[in-house]
Amino acid sequence: MKKTMIVAVTGAALAVITATAWTAYTYLTPRPASFEAVTLHNPDDDQEVATAARDVFRATVQRHTGTRTIQNVPSDLYEVRITHTYKGNLNGTVTVTQTTDEPALLPGHTYVVPTVPWNNPEGEHAVLAETLPRPADDPDAPATTLTGTPHGTIDEHWTWAATHPSPGINTYP
Repeated sequence: MKKTMIVAVTGAALAVITATAWTAYTYLTPRPASFEAVTLHNPDDDQEVATAARDVFRATVQRHTGTRTIQNVPSDLYEVRITHTYKGNLNGTVTVTQTTDEPALLPGHTYVVPTVPWNNPEGEHAVLAETLPRPADDPDAPATTLTGTPHGTIDEHWTWAATHPSPGINTYP
């Protein structure tokens, strides 16, 4: 009977040790960050993008300032100089973040950038989920759109999109 008791206690101890080791491994092993955005706007519709973003502006990329993970999202950081504001009140130079899997923003080039604030101590602004900054080196060039009708030049189009809220899309508070 003693031998049976020793085998049972040893088996139970091994089960506890194994379960503890597996739990520790599961919770302590670093995993690659995964990220999925849920959008309530069509990222191809400029009017919906402008409505969903808190700030929409034309900016020239000054430089890529690095990469880091922000709220579990691997991000590239860019210093940009705002040259025209379509929506919001940003001006001057700001840091814009964009997920690392998106095409890089090129220093010296100008883009229309829809953003939302990260509300972090650095005061960074994230490119609106599922959207990409649109090239705007010549703001007087005819606008192009992925969906819908363009409204004149790039500047005229984004001014129109920012001042005509899309029905059914919640605006950023």
